Amino acid sequence: MSKDILFISSNRFNSFPSRKTRFSKFLSESGFRVVYVESPHTYLAYLKRPKFEKLGTLEKLNDNFYVLRSFPILPFFKKYRPLNAVDQKIFYNHINSTLEKISFKPLVVFNYMPFFPDILSNFKSSIIYDCVDDHANFPGLINPDYVNELEKKTVALSDAVIVTGSKALKEKIVKFGKDPYVIPNGVDYKLFSSWLENVKALKIKKQITYVGALSEWFDLELLEFLAQNLKEYEFLLIGFGSLSLNKLLKENSNIKFLGKLDQKDFSPILWESAASIIPFKVNDLTKKVDPLKAYEYLASGVPVVSTPIGNIENPYIYVGSTKEDFMEKLKIAIEEDSLETRIKRTEFAKQFSWENRFKQLYEILENLLNNHG
Repeated sequence: MSKDILFISSNRFNSFPSRKTRFSKFLSESGFRVVYVESPHTYLAYLKRPKFEKLGTLEKLNDNFYVLRSFPILPFFKKYRPLNAVDQKIFYNHINSTLEKISFKPLVVFNYMPFFPDILSNFKSSIIYDCVDDHANFPGLINPDYVNELEKKTVALSDAVIVTGSKALKEKIVKFGKDPYVIPNGVDYKLFSSWLENVKALKIKKQITYVGALSEWFDLELLEFLAQNLKEYEFLLIGFGSLSLNKLLKENSNIKFLGKLDQKDFSPILWESAASIIPFKVNDLTKKVDPLKAYEYLASGVPVVSTPIGNIENPYIYVGSTKEDFMEKLKIAIEEDSLETRIKRTEFAKQFSWENRFKQLYEILENLLNNHG
């Protein structure tokens, strides 16, 4: 029996340690040979950034793990049916010709891209669709109704569907005709909880920290409101994204942008923070998220305050619905904080370790292979 698994991702491999990279590495370390296909970029993106590294090449990281680097396709494939049909062919043909070079015959296609359903059956493999976002509600060059049509078809073609911990996301997939497995996001517990090894050395600073993407769903107005009303605190932004922060940083001296940092570099910043925040706008997209940062914050022991978005129902997360409510919850979270509570938060987060998520994933995979064996 083939031990090959094709991973069709919606991220670049090196962008950040996502659920996709962790699951693919886990499967590779479990004895499967994995080809991780990076999300394609369009020719529009290529015009903006002509020097994509290792464009469309297959990179061997070890005997069991390959990365097929991003390659260009036509734009508007989430909007117009004829362009989508062309891109599906480009996408499949490039992947298939690459796999033939290493005699790779996927037993399972592990899919994160719901935009190309027509090609999935070409692989003649079992298909797992891991749905981590509401793709129809992302901004950009898309037609939401068409994206939902493509995703519904992807769900129908899949032998198993997985969703994150968002109840709203599960409900959407159920409406598409499948009862999905639920595997919430997780955390590198060993890394983020390692402050427990030297509890007495912990020193809390007057800083409030955000880690993650700075994109359209990030509420800049809320952040500015907090910074202007809590001037005694420094607000630290760690991450990357499409938002321009120039005006915000210029007009608010207590907001600092630290850029993109590795987890090992920002985890100590979290440990020393008075609180951590998830200041997302509340909309159809964020109602279906399962933010990785929430698990990282909790494992770090730091108080967590969020707007009422997706999967944040948890006894250790404070929720603020309005700007004023968010600020009050932030004050309460800091006031109620203690070393004992931090230890409890970290211990509570142990259940969310990626090791536990891997066990759930492997059980689903085994059941699928046994049923199709």
